[in-house]
Amino acid sequence: MNSLRWRNLSIGLKYTIIFLVMALVFFMAILAAYFYLSGAQEEMRETGTKNEVANNSGELVAAYQEKYMLIPEYILLADEEMLSAYLEASKELVATAKEMKPHLSEDQVPIFENMIKNNDQLDQYFFSTVVPKVQDIDTEEFAALQIEVNSLKEETVALGKKLQASAVQSSKGAITSATESLAKTVFVLLVSATASLILSLILLLWTSRSISSSLKRIVQKSDEIAKGHLNTEPLTYKGKDEIGQLSDSLNKMGDSLKLTLSEVADLSRMVDSQSAMLFSASEEVGAGSSQMAITIEEMTQGAASQADKASIISHNTRSFSTDIIRAGEHTKELDRFSGEVLEVSTRGYLQMTESMKQIERIHLVMEGSLEKIKSLEEKTGSITALVGAIQSIADQTNLLALNASIEAARAGEAGKGFSVVASEVRKLSEQVGHAVHDITTIVNVINFDTAAISDDLTKGYSEVAKGTETMQQSSQNFHDIKDRIDVMFSKIQAIASVFALIEQTSQEINTSVEQIAQISELSAAGSEEISATVLEQAQSVHSISGSAKQLSEMAEKMNARIQQFKLS
Repeated sequence: MNSLRWRNLSIGLKYTIIFLVMALVFFMAILAAYFYLSGAQEEMRETGTKNEVANNSGELVAAYQEKYMLIPEYILLADEEMLSAYLEASKELVATAKEMKPHLSEDQVPIFENMIKNNDQLDQYFFSTVVPKVQDIDTEEFAALQIEVNSLKEETVALGKKLQASAVQSSKGAITSATESLAKTVFVLLVSATASLILSLILLLWTSRSISSSLKRIVQKSDEIAKGHLNTEPLTYKGKDEIGQLSDSLNKMGDSLKLTLSEVADLSRMVDSQSAMLFSASEEVGAGSSQMAITIEEMTQGAASQADKASIISHNTRSFSTDIIRAGEHTKELDRFSGEVLEVSTRGYLQMTESMKQIERIHLVMEGSLEKIKSLEEKTGSITALVGAIQSIADQTNLLALNASIEAARAGEAGKGFSVVASEVRKLSEQVGHAVHDITTIVNVINFDTAAISDDLTKGYSEVAKGTETMQQSSQNFHDIKDRIDVMFSKIQAIASVFALIEQTSQEINTSVEQIAQISELSAAGSEEISATVLEQAQSVHSISGSAKQLSEMAEKMNARIQQFKLS
């Protein structure tokens, strides 16, 4: 019954009781040592006092000797500084005497009083005899005074040494007594500490053996669970301490782990199925991306060709404008150079005809580019829908991995391995989510660039139409010039006006052609950017496909790990 009550106590309370028993024994030892130590402390204070008396005795003798030495100096020099020094030495002697008097023993008091009496005699002799007669004292009187003063000095010094020796002897006795008290204190402390240590060790060993035997059974049960043997018998422990709580928790953990592994097996099969769907979807997206890349490559080649042709047209129109300006400047010499004017107008007519053909080709390229851009917008819309489906699958996978991690955390140490697997699944799903986010960003950029290219091509298409009309008008003007070249000599002023009109028109044509060339270059650059973006998208889709394949392989490994556990 008593053993059961002890087992119901917590481990912390058990060790607390042991500690309190040890503390009680140690406290009793400290209490006993305290009384011994108090006596030793009092004796140490007395020792300090006696040492102080010995030191003060030496200071008292030194002060008296200083006064004795100042008397002959004052007689010889009659200096006020000597008198002040004597008074200062007297003050120090009186202060030292007051300090040491309360600490004297009965046998030391008569010695001290005789020293003070001699000091008073020395002061009386100095102030009543030496100071008034210092100017008139002769050698004989000085010698007599010195003999009397020396006699007092020797007697006082002897008394001081006797007092100091007495104080030193008392101090030695106090030190011996204090040392004996300290030795007794140390002995009591050692005996008490040894007794408390032995008692504590006995209690600790008994408690530790009781806990150790129970922990061994718990460790055996944990080893069985770690090996996957979840069908073992539950632990039995009579008691409500931490060992009993740990046994109950381990039994509950085994039951919970059985349930968790069953659920994880179902989740693993579901992950395998979802990863297969993800792999299939990524393959479809990859095929679409490849087709898009081919289409954009064709569009890029067309845009580059368009830019080259626009550059040629711009060069020709600038050359034509230069010829027109030169012809206007030489209108006054038109008669002399009429043959040259005819040749130039014929060449200009041919160039204008070629420009008309190039403008028509640019018109067709622009129209084809607009159609391809619209087709590209439709395909990017399909990619956006596929990316949404992939994102949904990644979110479901991440949620399943999170649930598995929670169940593994509940399983404690036995679920660490599975927790790692669940964490890897979650990381893969997060990587898929990041890849999907990158794809979405790329598709949005493609949509934005496509819209910008579509606007630019629409503007370019409008400008090409205007250029076509202008070129047609210019072609008609060149035709009129060619028909009327024969009568140009009689209509110099009319020809000058026509040349001014032609110069203005050629400048407008040159501006339009330069705008077309710029639009063509922008279209070519945009097509190259779209091509690079689509290639990146294809690589991302390929990465998603690899991730889906890895996810499927990890699900298979997880199933294999789960099969190692014996659930029934």
